[in-house]
Amino acid sequence: MTATTTRRHTTTTRGWAATGLLVVLLVVAANAVYGGVALAVDGMGMPTEWLDRLPVDTWTWPGVALLATVAVPQLVAAWLVWRRNPLAPVAGLLAGAGLVVWIGVQLAVLQRYFFLQPVIAGLGLLELLLAWIWWRQQRAAGSAA
Repeated sequence: MTATTTRRHTTTTRGWAATGLLVVLLVVAANAVYGGVALAVDGMGMPTEWLDRLPVDTWTWPGVALLATVAVPQLVAAWLVWRRNPLAPVAGLLAGAGLVVWIGVQLAVLQRYFFLQPVIAGLGLLELLLAWIWWRQQRAAGSAA
């Protein structure tokens, strides 16, 4: 009696779009972790009157929110891309969309403009684009097989 091993083959590859997505996700995640921790610890020198539209009087909770709603989804998506998980393109789309929504909500609620807001929104759009391209590449590779 001989034992045979079956090797699972995945069609999920990490080409240029996925690699670019991974890099952007990690850059955004690192910045969100830095910003979230810095806000929670000392407010990063931001004036407390900017919090007047929020139900908090310290930058701690906005820092926690940044960690929970930006850093965590970015890191989860990056991990899925790294692992070449079939759900990674969807996670990239969701992380990018979440980032754009985060900036939109930030502008609407705080009614303050900071030069990094369009940069971060642009990175969210880039994540959306790269995830969509990767998803299309996977579909094309799947239909060619």
